[in-house]
Amino acid sequence: MASGANLDRIAAEYGVHFVSHTRRVDGRHQSKARRTCQTLLKKHGPEHLRLVFGLINSTRNRGSWSAPCLTAVSWLVLSKPDWLDRPGFLDTFDRVDLDRLFRSARHINPSAPTITLSVLLSYELDRLMEGGAQARAA
Repeated sequence: MASGANLDRIAAEYGVHFVSHTRRVDGRHQSKARRTCQTLLKKHGPEHLRLVFGLINSTRNRGSWSAPCLTAVSWLVLSKPDWLDRPGFLDTFDRVDLDRLFRSARHINPSAPTITLSVLLSYELDRLMEGGAQARAA
């Protein structure tokens, strides 16, 4: 199956539809990040892409299908694979507001928002998981 068709099938599993980069995104189910997703699929495979889509596909983050958000979540998964095995990681990730972090990243470093978002996401998850660990220890 061609990469484009495979990508569309994976995106459809999560209710995401790609739109042209010249169109405005009309809803939380649309994304302009086709090229970014194709790159993730080619470099890391379909299971990695599904994992990234699955993490973003929470009630809070459903509309965060931008290239920087997809890339930052991918980088997090690749650089912190042990976090995925922690109990409660998915619940913790669902508490993260990717849109708020992305706005902060663009404000802090407009020339490199993806890298900044990756750092902010890592810090935020680390903070949330640390807080959860302290609550369990008490």
